Amino acid sequence: MKLISAARRIARSVDVVTRVASVVFVLAVLGIMCGQVFFRYVLNSSLQWSEEASIWAMVWMVFVGSVVVMREWDHIYIPTVVRLFPIRVRAWLIVVSRCLVAIFLLVLAYYGWEVVVGAANAFSHNIGVSTAWAKLSVPVGSLLMILVVLTHILEDLADIAAGRMARFERYGAMEPIDE
Repeated sequence: MKLISAARRIARSVDVVTRVASVVFVLAVLGIMCGQVFFRYVLNSSLQWSEEASIWAMVWMVFVGSVVVMREWDHIYIPTVVRLFPIRVRAWLIVVSRCLVAIFLLVLAYYGWEVVVGAANAFSHNIGVSTAWAKLSVPVGSLLMILVVLTHILEDLADIAAGRMARFERYGAMEPIDE
């Protein structure tokens, strides 16, 4: 039980940090694009770095924002077939699906890191840093999502062991899965 409560605290902390970071990235994109429009149409000049910087912020926003979606398990999924099974089978199918998601994220983190440290990174003269910084969003976001998925798996296994099936009955409902 201590492991689950520690995992929940970590997942909540990750959730708070990623929500704040997502807002910061959205505001960065908004500010950069507004600045570019002002410079181009009012000052009749343009910011050389604005397009690349906003793309990098959007990439980070996607991978950091995905952690928030993963925390609430709000990503797109179709539970129709899973809901046809008895509740005990459904519970194990959900655990297996979360394990598969964790494996996918591990692979994504591994290959994302390989790209970050690989030779394909260039130096961006517009921004003044390596493109590896933009690519770093993939392994960072993946590892943070893994923390969240592992928390879900621990909670699921604890509920299965205790015979609490309410979270699995609500799987695919329009209400949030987590209490």
